[in-house]
Amino acid sequence: MPDLGAGPSSYGFSDRVERHLFPEVTTGPAEPSWSPDGGEIAFSMQGDIWTMPAPGVPAGTAGAATAARSGVATAVTHGPWTYFEPVWSPDGRSIAVTMETGGQLDLGLIDVGTKEVTRLTDDRSADLEPAWSADGEDVYFASSRGRGFDIFRLRLADRRIEPVVAEAGDQVQPAISPDGLTLAYVSPVAGRLGTGGIWTRALNASGAAAPTLVRYEESEYRMRPRWTPDGRALLYGSDESGSNGVAIISATGGNPIVLTNDDMGEYSPAPSPDGSTFAFVSNRTGPLTLFVAPIGGGPVASWHRLSVAARKAIVPTGRVRGRVVGPDGAPTAARIQVVASDGRGYAPDDGFARLIAVSGTPYFHTGGAFDVEVPAGPVSIEAMHGFEFEPARTRVDAVAGTTVEVTLRLRRLVDAPALGWYSGDTHAHDLHQGRFGLTHATLFAQSLAEDLRVTNVLVHMDGTRLMGRWADLTGEPDRVSTRTHLLQFAEEFRGSLGHIGILGIARYVLPLTGGVGNTAYAETASDVPYLDGARAQGGIAGFMHPYTSSSPEPAGWAGSLIPVDVALGRGEFYDVASLYSDELASAEMYHRLLNCGFRLAATGGTDNFPDVWRDPPPGSDRTYAKLAGPLSVPAWLEAVKAGHTFGTTGPLVFLTVGGREPGDEIRLGAGAPADLPVVARVRSIAPFERLDILVNGHVAASTPASAGRPGELEVSLTVPVPEGGWVAARVVGPPSALVADSYAFAETTPVYVVRGRTPFVSRDDARFLVQVVDAIGVRAGRAPWRSNASRDAFTREIDRARAVYAALATGAAGPQEARTVAFQRFGGE
Repeated sequence: MPDLGAGPSSYGFSDRVERHLFPEVTTGPAEPSWSPDGGEIAFSMQGDIWTMPAPGVPAGTAGAATAARSGVATAVTHGPWTYFEPVWSPDGRSIAVTMETGGQLDLGLIDVGTKEVTRLTDDRSADLEPAWSADGEDVYFASSRGRGFDIFRLRLADRRIEPVVAEAGDQVQPAISPDGLTLAYVSPVAGRLGTGGIWTRALNASGAAAPTLVRYEESEYRMRPRWTPDGRALLYGSDESGSNGVAIISATGGNPIVLTNDDMGEYSPAPSPDGSTFAFVSNRTGPLTLFVAPIGGGPVASWHRLSVAARKAIVPTGRVRGRVVGPDGAPTAARIQVVASDGRGYAPDDGFARLIAVSGTPYFHTGGAFDVEVPAGPVSIEAMHGFEFEPARTRVDAVAGTTVEVTLRLRRLVDAPALGWYSGDTHAHDLHQGRFGLTHATLFAQSLAEDLRVTNVLVHMDGTRLMGRWADLTGEPDRVSTRTHLLQFAEEFRGSLGHIGILGIARYVLPLTGGVGNTAYAETASDVPYLDGARAQGGIAGFMHPYTSSSPEPAGWAGSLIPVDVALGRGEFYDVASLYSDELASAEMYHRLLNCGFRLAATGGTDNFPDVWRDPPPGSDRTYAKLAGPLSVPAWLEAVKAGHTFGTTGPLVFLTVGGREPGDEIRLGAGAPADLPVVARVRSIAPFERLDILVNGHVAASTPASAGRPGELEVSLTVPVPEGGWVAARVVGPPSALVADSYAFAETTPVYVVRGRTPFVSRDDARFLVQVVDAIGVRAGRAPWRSNASRDAFTREIDRARAVYAALATGAAGPQEARTVAFQRFGGE
């Protein structure tokens, strides 16, 4: 299998860039832009560019007046390409756009009269965020064709492209002053977190002069500054008040004033040509909605909503009205993919259009019914409901001006709860700078559609910004939960050497972050207080997205404190499956830890952000835990703690060894037979290549998927375990549109085998981990420390962990004895 890497990516950029900088398909209007005469507003929606009469502008004809009253949006583009970020030219004849052209982000130019699209750039780099020069002769834009993202100028006369601002870090979101003399843009601020502040530069024939910092905020590519028509101020997106809003600031700097103050988010302000109002989009009702407000801002009551009551597309369209039912015929929540004749994905007008980055699969969630407008022609539809139901697929013909009805019936692949197995996600999130207006109800609806029985939503801090709501952590399932599906908030600690999931708690373990430069918590933080804090509250804690790649060198594993924490006896679970790790690499370290006699549950946690367009759903990487009784959060967490689990990106794998299941222990006499009977069963909605039976990290038996029926495989065999140790099952498969992670993967917690009185320990792995701990110590030693005491306390943890592995490497002691000796020598419990 090729090295498939880790993390979601469509274009090969970081997740932060692709999630937040790159444009998105929205079901409501996004990125508004006024025509120069103030009569129309252009925006992107459902992958196209639309125009709509602006409010308060006298209509020139009766037809236009009717359109203004009825809110008719008129398309100026159509598929198969996808269009974003419209910006009207100064003469009103053209609209510059960002366009997705089969895996590239390029610039385009739309002739407003003929609706003809001209491609301005064609480069494998990402070109986006067009901005016009004041004279309409040039288009400025951000592009990755430099070092990171820089700002370039494209001369329309000869298509020559030249850099304007090309410095360290990303320079993005250009805006040209009304007089054409000054460039505003967003760029990093030395010694500060986030994507940067608003800068201005005087433009001249040679490019741009020295910059002036106008405003710094810890932004997440949301500022998008826009000049007021008088050139004296800038409108921009601000999150300083705790939620995204529109602010205005003098072009020379000073104190900003927030113009929109709502609990939800407002984005992409665009001042009207006369400077009396500004357009923006809000997610206060979920999908983006277009508003116009007085330039002085004000409460929601002063905003003028521009509702899209009807749409006039370029191509003929029809509607697909669908319902999803389960095996019993009852309506069932599901994930839906609708791909129309133009090859693009579509979502309901009031829905949340989304994209799984690794596969490019568009989707949306439904409670059981959906209604989508699509271009006329053949339409492919697919419904999914977690990993235990076979996807339902159909093709219909959308006929112009009519509605076609369709029913998708789901068939069970396996009834896991009937066998005691309940799915869950150890690592889900909610609010994370996305532009969809997420509530607890819409968050939970995603879990229902994915048939995720336990969703642990982790409140955390990104930089210095809280991602989530402080009040959500109560220790009890959220009130939206049902008897069969539970939503509960928990905590993620984000340190500079790994992240810790803290589940089943009612009080935060603080601070939420460590090792963050330019803050009071810049020093390297120990994980131990967080792992212990979970236990003190009766919860459990474990390791999120462990490793993104493998390495033959110990220093290649020094980016995480996991080997230190485990040696110190901390941690209950380990996410072998996670979006932001490579499963095979993470499993490699997991096996080394198991081979040193430590026991951790194999789990799965997605690390998804459900208010972001380019992101997979919760449960894309999930944990299956076997319960002895009814489902509850405490019972599920107890099953995880006991290791009755497997982690998966799609395949379901059930294992018994000598009649025992994952997490169980088999004790054998020293002279007992070496062979143990193994039974393993796989059921998978996604293609897989093989089923491996692992003994102490080595493949003792491997069975190809071709030995069974599609999606099913069962093996019954014996494997030798002469020294004791552990036995686990692993499933590996290729990338697939049915898998939201990089590839199909599942692995069970082992069945532990103790032969005689001596636990199995791999001395080679223990020696390797000694070197890993040394490398962690070297890396941590370079970090700043607030005091000698904090440095010394951290060093003692490194010394204890090293001593544990050193003792195991000599064969002089088992894990518990080695830990006791280390703590006696270096202090601690």
